[in-house]
Amino acid sequence: MKKLNVKVAACAMLMLLSCTVFAQKKIALVTFYSDKKIGGTGLGTAAESLINDPSFNLKPLVDKSYERFVNDFAKDFPFQLMDNNEIISNEEYKNYHSKFLVDTTKGFNKMAGIQYVTAKDLIYAYGDNPGFVKEENRDQCNFLKMFPTADGTLFVTMDYEFESRLMGLGAGITAYLNMFMYDKKCDKVFRIREYGKSKGKVAAVAGIPVMDPKKIQPLCEDATEVLFEELKGKLGKIVKKSAKNL
Repeated sequence: MKKLNVKVAACAMLMLLSCTVFAQKKIALVTFYSDKKIGGTGLGTAAESLINDPSFNLKPLVDKSYERFVNDFAKDFPFQLMDNNEIISNEEYKNYHSKFLVDTTKGFNKMAGIQYVTAKDLIYAYGDNPGFVKEENRDQCNFLKMFPTADGTLFVTMDYEFESRLMGLGAGITAYLNMFMYDKKCDKVFRIREYGKSKGKVAAVAGIPVMDPKKIQPLCEDATEVLFEELKGKLGKIVKKSAKNL
């Protein structure tokens, strides 16, 4: 019986140590942004009026979503997020421009800088680079070099899409939360995409929603609230299951 108790105690200690090591993993949250282009209209980026409309301001919504993600949800993740100040104070990070996408400081590509709204001084970066892209051009690989103490990188994005209602005479909005994680070797750990649908709707003409910022922005806020409410008690479990091989 004494030997059995010793073995049980030893196993319990090993499990505790294993969990402690796992919990000490540090992940760099390198981007958190929202796309101002609302999908589901069939309109191209150049024709999407909301992108260039300053009254369509998703910045407060993105900042609030970031705070909720970090403070309410991240505590249930099986890893620790690096402090945001450590990320945004890195000079190499602040001056980084995605080599895979475009340099958003030049010419027509400045639209990308307008189209994407970032949170808390984080920069815009792409988290789902195709496998054919060279390693030196992958954002996730470059960020790992900037933050050598990180055990991986995390990219979080939000986007919105119109959903036809009332037989095309109205439209609601679906909010999406996307998470991409990469490990120390720059290999993908997981890709998570969750959604929530707005309770409200806006009128549509010939299937195209009325692009009024005063009506569209509240729908985005509505859909985001539904999304986060549905993720309570759920997102942590999804991440734990998806990151078990981290």
